[in-house]
Amino acid sequence: MVGRLRIGSVAVLLLLAFVAPLRADYDGGSAGMFMDYGGSPRTLAMGKAFCGLADDAEAAYFNPAGLVQLNSQNIKMAHSMLVESRMEYLAYAMPTRSYGSFGLTVLNLGSEGLDSRDLNNNKYGSSVYEENAVIFSYAYAPWHWLGAGANLKVVSKDLAEYSGLAPGADVGLIVTVPKPLSFGFFAQNLYAPEMNLHSQVEKYPLVLRAGVAARLYHDRVAVDIDVTKVGYHTVKPHGGVEFQIVPDVFTPRIGFDMNEVSFGAGLKKVWGNFSLGVDYAYLMHYQSNYELNSTHKMGLNIEFGGYRTWIQPFPSIFSPTPDDKRNVLWMDIKMMSRRKIKRWQILLKNNLGEVVRTFYGWDAPPMRMAWDGLDDAGRLVSDGSYSYEIVLVDERNESMEHGGPLTRIKTKGPQGKVEVEQKRP
Repeated sequence: MVGRLRIGSVAVLLLLAFVAPLRADYDGGSAGMFMDYGGSPRTLAMGKAFCGLADDAEAAYFNPAGLVQLNSQNIKMAHSMLVESRMEYLAYAMPTRSYGSFGLTVLNLGSEGLDSRDLNNNKYGSSVYEENAVIFSYAYAPWHWLGAGANLKVVSKDLAEYSGLAPGADVGLIVTVPKPLSFGFFAQNLYAPEMNLHSQVEKYPLVLRAGVAARLYHDRVAVDIDVTKVGYHTVKPHGGVEFQIVPDVFTPRIGFDMNEVSFGAGLKKVWGNFSLGVDYAYLMHYQSNYELNSTHKMGLNIEFGGYRTWIQPFPSIFSPTPDDKRNVLWMDIKMMSRRKIKRWQILLKNNLGEVVRTFYGWDAPPMRMAWDGLDDAGRLVSDGSYSYEIVLVDERNESMEHGGPLTRIKTKGPQGKVEVEQKRP
């Protein structure tokens, strides 16, 4: 663990030392920059740094190769208010057992009620400005440590009575060795969309993005540092950190780029193979000397199905009796694996996080197991709440893990006074 922390710290410090001296200029006037901003509050709160991490449906936006890391179907949606405009984001990703991962992303940037005038300054009335993108993504991992991905997209633009439509393509790579690091590379608009609005030809610039991420402290901490280059503009740094204070429940985030300092958090609730999350981001626009008001972003994150494992225990309150082997806590093991399982481990923990009982084995785990309320030394555990952690390792040495509440042990009855009334003969 210490070695991993050192590797991650050195990599992050080296990249920070590289990007710190870089001077950024402005590329907001370049075509298609709504696809190089950030789709959801998670990435916005992390300073728009996601190329090296790319572990949810938004990978299609920052690096489609990252879709190979998904073990469940994922839906992300967000609404963002920008300066005099708004952006809508919707993404869906689906991993498959043998055919790679697929994704679909829809983006809309729009502003309504614009004042429209002719060359003589005569008012036409209000008009609408919109940019849209529909992105189809595919990713495949030829080896467990390497993923490759591509986007095929159609972009459109509408401005008053003018409109245009054009195709485009992106490619990306992700490398997940050495652990705990991962490296991402993304070439956006490698086949550049080009459209004609009246007499003006608009071509999307080539956007290059590279990132390094580190997953630390049993994957509870994720750090990502990206650098981007848009066309002939200078390189820009992005950086962000998220830390699961309560695993799979509460995750605060912080990030930076050359325009904003950002903060945010995610709340999540898991029910077996379904989870619902709410993400929030707060952006402070320091580059404008705070003349632009700080902005708030909200979004939803849904995961379901796919390749997961979890335990469904019963009963919820358990009173073990060592003399009666029929009185046990049953644990139904739910498992959907992409590949054959090589080994497994289940840890039962008390409310202090201490491991009281360990189960493990080779090949796939049994569908149902029982716990008699004893620890590894054969002693009855104390009253209190207990949780579990299950880890499955497949034949590619990739792991699936999950944890959650297990049961509450209660062997003592309510305390009270016992009155004895003595009868006279």
